[in-house]
Amino acid sequence: MDPENLLSYLPQSTIEKLLNPTAKNIGDTLGEISKFLLWPVNIGPSWANAHIEKFKQSIIDNVNKIPVENKDLSKASLAMKTIEDSKYQLSDDNLREMFAKLVAASIDKRNNQGLSPRFSNVLSQFSPEDAEFLMQISANILVSIPTVIFFSRKDDGSGRKYGDHFIAPDRSTASWFQNELSLNNLVSLGIINQSDDAYSTHDTDKSFYDSAKKSSEFLSWSNNLVTFSITTSEPTIKKGFIEFTTFGKKLTQIVIQN
Repeated sequence: MDPENLLSYLPQSTIEKLLNPTAKNIGDTLGEISKFLLWPVNIGPSWANAHIEKFKQSIIDNVNKIPVENKDLSKASLAMKTIEDSKYQLSDDNLREMFAKLVAASIDKRNNQGLSPRFSNVLSQFSPEDAEFLMQISANILVSIPTVIFFSRKDDGSGRKYGDHFIAPDRSTASWFQNELSLNNLVSLGIINQSDDAYSTHDTDKSFYDSAKKSSEFLSWSNNLVTFSITTSEPTIKKGFIEFTTFGKKLTQIVIQN
């Protein structure tokens, strides 16, 4: 459905409420619109209807947080496009809330001028694991996050990477984690950049990289490599980082940090 023509699909009474700049119940109106636009899902099983009701209420709650003087309906069609793009993502609590915040941002003049239609497209391609991954790294929106991948290095400097990246938002091996699928997906969607060819030289990051070689995960892997390798190579690590793109920063600020 073309977002510019979405208004033509709505009941006239709802259109009048939405386009009335003095309306006090914009949140309620958008909540009702969400049920209308999601009607193919709404006629499904009862659990789908329950998720839509939660989505409706989350939209109302987020819109009601916007001061009246900041409500702006010039991007109303973008709000409705966001609702439509949420159609198959409402069963996950995190994704449902992200879409609701994006709907609210569409009618908030403090946010909607920099809003891209691609934001809802990107969220529609998220898995629940992707949403959780974004939440795990969201506190580092302005700084890079160190990463490590195990590396078997030969004498000539060449080598082979082993396993998945360890990601350390807290600069600690005690809380680092692996999620290669979500890492790759967020890179492909333009939310983050990732590199194994450069790394941070900040003191806290240098300390993390040093601790990675002392971690139980690295020691176990390196012992196995030495024991079972048929060629001579040095067990080491590839230092790297991930960082938010400008697009990723804006999206994260809206759907998580707001």
